[in-house]
Amino acid sequence: MTENQPSPEWEKLAARLEQPRQEGPLSPEEAAYFDIRDAAEGWQEIASLDTTAAWQEVAARIEHTHRKRYSINWFRVAAAAAVTGLIAGGAVFLLKPPRHKPTTSVVAHAAGNNQQIQLITGSGATVILDSATRLKEADGTRITAGKAGVAYQSAQTVGAPVFNTLVVPRGHTYKVALADGTRVWLNADSRLRFPVAFSGDTREVELEGEACFETAPMAAKPFLVKVRDMKVTVLGTEFNINAYTSNTLTTLVSGKVKVDAGPLVKELSPGQQAAYRQGNMTVASVDAEQFTAWKEGLLIFDNESLDDIMIRLGREYDYTVNFENKSLQQLRIGGNIEKSPSVAQVLTLIEQLTDVHFVIDQPKRAIMVKQGK
Repeated sequence: MTENQPSPEWEKLAARLEQPRQEGPLSPEEAAYFDIRDAAEGWQEIASLDTTAAWQEVAARIEHTHRKRYSINWFRVAAAAAVTGLIAGGAVFLLKPPRHKPTTSVVAHAAGNNQQIQLITGSGATVILDSATRLKEADGTRITAGKAGVAYQSAQTVGAPVFNTLVVPRGHTYKVALADGTRVWLNADSRLRFPVAFSGDTREVELEGEACFETAPMAAKPFLVKVRDMKVTVLGTEFNINAYTSNTLTTLVSGKVKVDAGPLVKELSPGQQAAYRQGNMTVASVDAEQFTAWKEGLLIFDNESLDDIMIRLGREYDYTVNFENKSLQQLRIGGNIEKSPSVAQVLTLIEQLTDVHFVIDQPKRAIMVKQGK
């Protein structure tokens, strides 16, 4: 790590951008700052960042203002004629969005989501992870946390295991580096319970919601993820588990995992997904990127219903969603876009390609889906 070289310009920019900001597109300066900050693995690296070099990179990027913060590559929009009257049958393929003014309505601007990421320690205390924080658990494990993630350094002590629980509310994502080196990205409205130091013959964690895992190889000590009455066993691999509903999806990116639900046991190869629901399990080949892209800040929809899309956007941006006309829920959309800080920008893109209109009530954090413009 390089010794911290203070830059007044960087410090001024950091002080401004680490405060709550109003919704809207990022400037090139803001985009560069967040890219550099998010590239640092853990708060130890952020603290030792060469801020002079960082500011020089920000300045260089500002010169290239044509670089976009988010882009869209819509690959399919399909809707039944009975729903919107847009398409007589089949699907429409688009390479770029139409050029017309956005129409998404925002009722009022107000401060956003007040829910905060929480860490429940072994003693039961709740710590709000809204700033750089250093903790020490009862077994000596050191914890370094901040807005972007939390990391654990085991003290290699012997004794009863100490558990922490990480709670990520709607509208947030968060990263944790476990004591064994495993990295876990938690999606919005998720919870992970784990030992601060792994002992015994296995490494077991419990998940609610959605998480993407990059597990540290350790052949003699398999990694286990418990989700309700199902368990996923790995030796060293990357995979995603989506357990928001009773239909639990386990998607393998690399390596090999075993999905165990009592009498039902399936081994997955890369690019396969196990779907488990109420005692039934099926395995299918999928595009794994579609199910892990969220941790890279991407939103991928593959011919999904507008109802499912709005459930996801409501969770990831922390809004409640209502449909004025329930038939609109069946509209099917496909696309691949970089996640914007503002849900209004995402909704505007959907509007451009469909016969729907969104009204955002910012103070109530609610979205109404309406027919037509």
